[in-house]
Amino acid sequence: MSKFVQGVITLIFSLVFPIVAWLVLSAVTHGAIPPLIALAIGGGFGLLYGLEAAVLNIYDLESVLGWFEMIVDLSWSLPNTMFGFVVGNIIYIFFGSPSRPDSEGQAWISFSPRSSGGFGSKVLQTLGTVNLGGAGQHERQHLLQARILGPFYIPFVVASYIVTGTIQIVWTLVFGWWLALIGARNKAWFEPPSVSAVGGFFGWIYFATPLELLGYGLGNP
Repeated sequence: MSKFVQGVITLIFSLVFPIVAWLVLSAVTHGAIPPLIALAIGGGFGLLYGLEAAVLNIYDLESVLGWFEMIVDLSWSLPNTMFGFVVGNIIYIFFGSPSRPDSEGQAWISFSPRSSGGFGSKVLQTLGTVNLGGAGQHERQHLLQARILGPFYIPFVVASYIVTGTIQIVWTLVFGWWLALIGARNKAWFEPPSVSAVGGFFGWIYFATPLELLGYGLGNP
């Protein structure tokens, strides 16, 4: 199967699946989302995502895995795919450019960083199926986590940050600053280990979330 044919199939599937999903959502909510609005959202996203995915040829449709990844991304994990596509493209374009070598057959849209330091180089990120900086330590795992958890992925991530953020703030205000004051601790707050991509006060909040602990624990080949 030629890459052109794979791209055309990717575009067609990217159009059909989101449109159907949004029309079903409109029907289930008894028109809370008007059908024409649902059609516009699903079709607009599907066209833009399909074109970008097709041009970069991200899905290897000569393999069963490639078909499975595409269908999951456009159905069970569609909320993550839409969120990542919109937010990722808006943010990452300031730090990098879509990379065909890093995206082709990899089932994600990967942006290659423009600089050798900072966001996209030292700090990588993956939102849905859109990535900045490449595979890194565990970015492919976040992609897998999103596909497994589907519509529960984003709520789980948000809830995790709320829990770890609350723990960090309460500890720092109630206990940490006293211990730091008497010299029992270097910092009033919990600090992440040196392997964490993010440091400082927020670093522990980020590192201690379950999905990041799993990512750092397993890493990437």
